[in-house]
Amino acid sequence: MARAQRFEGLDVVRAAAMLLGLAYHATYAYVPAIGPWYPVVDGASSEAFAALAAVLHSFRMEVFFALSGFFSALLVERRGPDGFLRERARRLGWPFAIAMPLTIAADQLVRRFSELRGAMASDYHWGTELRVMPLHLWFLEYLLLFCTLTWVLVRLAPRLPAGWAARALAVPEVLLLGALPTAVIAVQHPELRPDLSFVPEWQSVLHHGLFFAFGFVLWGASDASGALQRRGPAMLAVGLALSGWLYSQPLQWTSSGAALGALVAWLVTLGVLGLGLRPWRTGPAVRLLVDASYWMYLVHYPVVVLLQVLLVPLAWPAVAKYALVVAAMFAVACGSFVLFVRRSFLAPYLGVRRPDASAER
Repeated sequence: MARAQRFEGLDVVRAAAMLLGLAYHATYAYVPAIGPWYPVVDGASSEAFAALAAVLHSFRMEVFFALSGFFSALLVERRGPDGFLRERARRLGWPFAIAMPLTIAADQLVRRFSELRGAMASDYHWGTELRVMPLHLWFLEYLLLFCTLTWVLVRLAPRLPAGWAARALAVPEVLLLGALPTAVIAVQHPELRPDLSFVPEWQSVLHHGLFFAFGFVLWGASDASGALQRRGPAMLAVGLALSGWLYSQPLQWTSSGAALGALVAWLVTLGVLGLGLRPWRTGPAVRLLVDASYWMYLVHYPVVVLLQVLLVPLAWPAVAKYALVVAAMFAVACGSFVLFVRRSFLAPYLGVRRPDASAER
């Protein structure tokens, strides 16, 4: 595999993982009995949205952190440890510092609006008080932590061995052993909540750090990923099927269910990495979504809540409301990117590619 090539497929996978966050958060208002945990309760609800939310939650961030580790290793090789850290600070640190206070303020405003419109449950835990917490932007804080640790480790050991990973990729099913430590964490701590505090949650650091580390090592062994590319679709299909079955069963709330959830995360992660490592050709529409995905994820959460509040009075089925929220959110977020962001001074901080951009993501 030529090191100069652009990993178009992995760019698409990473964008999809971020955009699925919009679909994930849009489910909340339509999950039955969500009142104590979400600021919008809609009379139109369905257990199907509880299952959909659980399925999306079972692999989305794990895939994202594995890809982040992969591209971090790419940058270390191409720019050196100091160049890598400067680039990650620009792509992660500045968006986090700027978006965080705006997100906190917007979150409080939409919760006040929800209460005013009668869309908030009386037992909602947070009410309309100011919440100083990372919310959906927690992943930026964790990536900054992982990238800083990576810089330290690369400084201490400039040539991290990847030979074992290359050998394991010959039989990629061996990599499913990563599900064992993931399962231990899941059984001991079935609900990770890194979004509730700026103090990193150690179990979340271990959980997501394992996927980041795997992606980092995978870069050094990516030339040996032929078997993973061939078997990726089957692993993805099995992972999605297992996820769909598991999160429609009461088993999901047991220790056995938590362990199976760890297997789902690794099956889907390995599957989409195998697909993404294949040669891809992307058209203008897909490249636009790849460029816009970071911006869309940064801004989506308060807009999703606002749209859900506005739809509460309508006597529509849950699926129709959900579809409208997702479509309108995509239109607003992608439209604002095209009109105000794509060619603005913000573009370099959001990874918007130049016409002559290389694979450095």
